Amino acid sequence: MTPTPRRRLRRALIALLAAAVPLVALTGAALAPAHGGHATAYAPPKIKHVWLIVLENKSYEASFTGLNKNSYLWKTLPTYGALLRQYYGTGHFSEDNYLSLASGQAPSPGPQADCPIYNPTGPLQRVADGQYKILQDTAKADGTYFNGSKQPGCVFGKQVPTLFDQLDARHVSWKGYMQDMGDDPSREQTTCGAPVGGVSATTVDPGGAEGPYAAPGSLQSPTKTVDDQYVPKHNPFPWFGSLLSNGDCAKKVVPLVRNLQHDLAHESSTPAFSWITPNNCSDAHDATCKGDNLSGGSNALTGAKRTPANTQGGLYAADLFLQQVVPAIMRSKAYQDGGLIDVTFDEGFPPYASYGNSIADKHYAADAGLGTITGAANSALNGTSVEAQANTAQSVVGCCNELPGPNTTQPGDNAFNQDTTPGGGITGSVLLSPYITPGSVTDQPYNHYSWLRSMEDLFGVRSGGTDGHGHIGYAAADGLRPFGPDVYNNPSGRLLKPKPAGEGGVYTAVATLTRTERPVSRAPITQGDGE
Repeated sequence: MTPTPRRRLRRALIALLAAAVPLVALTGAALAPAHGGHATAYAPPKIKHVWLIVLENKSYEASFTGLNKNSYLWKTLPTYGALLRQYYGTGHFSEDNYLSLASGQAPSPGPQADCPIYNPTGPLQRVADGQYKILQDTAKADGTYFNGSKQPGCVFGKQVPTLFDQLDARHVSWKGYMQDMGDDPSREQTTCGAPVGGVSATTVDPGGAEGPYAAPGSLQSPTKTVDDQYVPKHNPFPWFGSLLSNGDCAKKVVPLVRNLQHDLAHESSTPAFSWITPNNCSDAHDATCKGDNLSGGSNALTGAKRTPANTQGGLYAADLFLQQVVPAIMRSKAYQDGGLIDVTFDEGFPPYASYGNSIADKHYAADAGLGTITGAANSALNGTSVEAQANTAQSVVGCCNELPGPNTTQPGDNAFNQDTTPGGGITGSVLLSPYITPGSVTDQPYNHYSWLRSMEDLFGVRSGGTDGHGHIGYAAADGLRPFGPDVYNNPSGRLLKPKPAGEGGVYTAVATLTRTERPVSRAPITQGDGE
């Protein structure tokens, strides 16, 4: 009997569904790269523009369980994209995470100390896995390192490749946008943002929770000011000789104010890749902001100033920043035509059951059933706490078989009397894109090296690198998974309506979401009608 058109269509659909079943099963297993680190089983969508927004120092529990004043991040944004509940930093403290994102280099002593002195690492030797060993990694007899510095160097030589060098080689445009950078040229360069005159690279409050910021006898930087809350340690670009020597850092790393808004106005002026670093208030780092936290209606994009209503920092201040910047990106043609926004954190500070707005808050208790470690009380973080935490182990400090690298045995260092090796803690990330189904949740583990590998794949870097397939440093590690179909789960690339997070969702600490908030500050976002 000759099949009718309807039967032919039915058979075609059955065949299509049958072919799709193995693909669903491949969500996890088939992403495992072949030997040499080259993934062959999944091709990412044709994303044209990426915006990375890096926040500071919060664990997943603090950011995504509803226990802080940041409902825009934990409640609203996931309804427009995907929540990555198992995303991890790669080290402690801040700077080594930024350098890992940019280059795949593992933590080393200088960046682990947040680079107290802006100084070269000195001679480097390439070793296994695309890592570079700092040859002068211990102090000489007189207590100095390279160039007579009292601290290990942090600025890598130009032989160390970065994602931005890879993008340049493919003629892919990129830019860095730094909030407050250059507002006080006596503290940092107006473009590129490197520290001025040998001052401490961190330019943060001396004696703060993260330790001393300049070696004895060195020139200590001024603290943050009311008008300039920028810190160079959260800007990855001035720490790589390749970007300094070719002029990229000076040309492409600019203040966020006015530049981001200008570039978003047209798809042709929007870089393919944009790195966005908020200031030390807007990134959730500071518990109390030295300057404007945007609470009075100041505009991070235009520079319009209003008297702040308060000085609260932490995730509250980060939410105010995100409510201005994310909608501006989502309204752009560049986002709506195959864009990707990634809101992430550099690291998650222990203890991972601390839910306060600041790393200085100590409102935690040991989690039952996980085992504990015991020890003496300590007075870190402006308060006394007892070191009887849940044993965080690998489940909350690192993932993805992270290796330590040639310059330190502890990527996580020892933070506040807690061993946080091997990684930088569980932070979570939110990704938004027309290629992501709103309300998605994934528990596939990823870290900063996974992110770097994902960017290399998205922008078509297919050759060179550590593995010969375009992946540098630990982004080339065997078995490392880039973002896959668990994240990019809307192949059509059509904008869909926002939805609450899926089963198990993000709302683990509060009642079920009853209404959907639109991520809009003023003008509406063009959003599709598809489901």
